[in-house]
Amino acid sequence: MDNKSWRIKEFLEKRALLKSLVIKNLRNRYSNTLIGFLWAVVTPLLISLVISFVFTYIMQVRIDNFVIYVISGMLPWICFSSSLQESSTSLIENAGLWRQFRVPLEFIPASYVIINFLNLIIGLTVALAFFIKSSPKVALYIFLLPIPLILHFIFTLGISFVLSSLYVRSKDITYFLNILLIFWLWSSPVFYVLDRFPLHVQRLSNLNIMIPFLNLYRSIFYKHVFFDFRDLFLASCLSLVSFILGYRVFINNEHLVKKTL
Repeated sequence: MDNKSWRIKEFLEKRALLKSLVIKNLRNRYSNTLIGFLWAVVTPLLISLVISFVFTYIMQVRIDNFVIYVISGMLPWICFSSSLQESSTSLIENAGLWRQFRVPLEFIPASYVIINFLNLIIGLTVALAFFIKSSPKVALYIFLLPIPLILHFIFTLGISFVLSSLYVRSKDITYFLNILLIFWLWSSPVFYVLDRFPLHVQRLSNLNIMIPFLNLYRSIFYKHVFFDFRDLFLASCLSLVSFILGYRVFINNEHLVKKTL
């Protein structure tokens, strides 16, 4: 049996362990909290409202339905950044679990990505009331939501595989990632509109691989239109490349990871 067939067989046989990992990490995250899972909704919504207040009333930014614009970008961004931060250290933090139960290594970072996307789905579901109040047209396009969610998940999972395997080699990955995410956030149109910048800045933004995913979410919740083909094509390609390369890096480092754990 070749390596690819063996991995598929192992995944199918042990997929229940992935579900157990997700449940375990969810319980650890929200145990001993007053509102439990609601923190998945409250935190990003409060951040979005604070940012909206600062940009609207202090910086005097004038964008129609600015709160909706920020929420529809901030929720996916928080999901993305949290997934990368948590999955990057997941192998080391769960070394004991791996030694005890021999779960497939890729299940460990994947479980953290799944948790954050569950939080994103919950957050978008709750925020749906704000979206529909802003424009009932949202209800006509909500059926498209699985497309950006799936593409965004695959894209994030690929990067998480890379970071989690590299962190075992060097703990500097955490510091590099924190700096990168700050820069990446401010270079992404999460709380500003690219159209208001000079043309050369807009062209430079094409290098930001997060933008197509943000555009897909905003097509549904902010613009209420079908996806722009370019955004859909780029997001699909980026997701595929991220997962293939990310998983390859993970597999190539697997032997070293197991020796370290």
